[in-house]
Amino acid sequence: MQIALHIGAHSTDHEQLIQTLAKNGPQLGFEGIAVPAPNAYRKPMQDLLMSSMKGESTDSAVRKTMLDAIGFGGSATRALLSHENLLGRQHRIFEKGKMYPVAPRRLADLMSLLPVTELQVYMAIRNPVLFVADSYPQANAPSFAEFMDGVRFADIRWSDMIEQMAAAVPQADFTVWCHEDTPLIWGDILRDMAGVASDFALNGEFNGLKEIMTEEGFRRMTAYIQQHSPQTPQQRQRIISAFLDKFALPDALEQEIELPNLDDPAIERLTAQYEADLDKIAALPGVRLIQPAFQKS
Repeated sequence: MQIALHIGAHSTDHEQLIQTLAKNGPQLGFEGIAVPAPNAYRKPMQDLLMSSMKGESTDSAVRKTMLDAIGFGGSATRALLSHENLLGRQHRIFEKGKMYPVAPRRLADLMSLLPVTELQVYMAIRNPVLFVADSYPQANAPSFAEFMDGVRFADIRWSDMIEQMAAAVPQADFTVWCHEDTPLIWGDILRDMAGVASDFALNGEFNGLKEIMTEEGFRRMTAYIQQHSPQTPQQRQRIISAFLDKFALPDALEQEIELPNLDDPAIERLTAQYEADLDKIAALPGVRLIQPAFQKS
C-alpha cells in the first residue's frame, strides 16, 4: 500500500487538506484510494511513536489497531493520512535551539511501523515571521523567549529541517509547498496527495478562496471555470490569479505582526532569506517543491 502522509506544518492547514479529501472519499474510493478517519489512527500512532522514543517495545495490539484503522488488509492501494503533531506538538516547535528536532526520528520510527511499499510525505511551509506570529499564541507558552527556546529568527531555515527528515527516511518522497501560494495551487495539492489525474473532479477545491474573495467574485470565478474548464494546472492558476487580482478582500491577504524586536527592515530581510531558502529546498534530493506554474505579474 502507498501512504500519502500530510505532516503540517502547524499554522498552515487547520485540517483543511484532509477534511476536503475526506469529503471526496466516495469517488476516491472507486479509484482504490482510502481516506480513513483521523481520529481512528492518530492516537494509536502517537502512542506507538512515544513508546519508540522512550525505547520501549512496540505494543502489537496497538499497532494492529493503527493498521486496521488505516486500512491495511483491505482493498485500497493508497491511503491518505494527516497528523501534524508527528513533527512535535505546537508548544514544542522549537527546542534547545532547533526547529522540530524530533521530526526526523519520528518519521523514521513511523516508517518502521508501516508495512508500506511507498511513503510520500506532504508538508506546507511558511514565511518564518508569519509562522511564528501564528504559532506562538496557539502554543500557550509562558513567554515568547520560552516558546523560541534559543532559536533566533535568522536561524530558521526550512531547508535544514526538510533535509534532516529526508536523510532520516531516504526511501520516502517529500512534497513541499509554500502556504502563501495555497490559494493558487490548492487543487493541485489535493490531486497530488490523492494521486489522481490533474483533471480529476474534486468537491471543495475552491472553498479556501471563499474566505479571501468577495461573494460576487467567487461566484463569477466558479461560473467561469465551469464554462471554460481549464485544461492544465497552469490555466487554472491563471484564472484564479486573475479573479483574485480583481475580487480579493482588501485585508484578507494581510496580517498584522506583533512580535518582539521585529521592525519592518528585519521582516524584509527575513522574508528575503525565506525566499532564498526555497531554492535550496527545490534542490534537495528526494524533495519536490510545488509552486505556481506561472510567474504572477
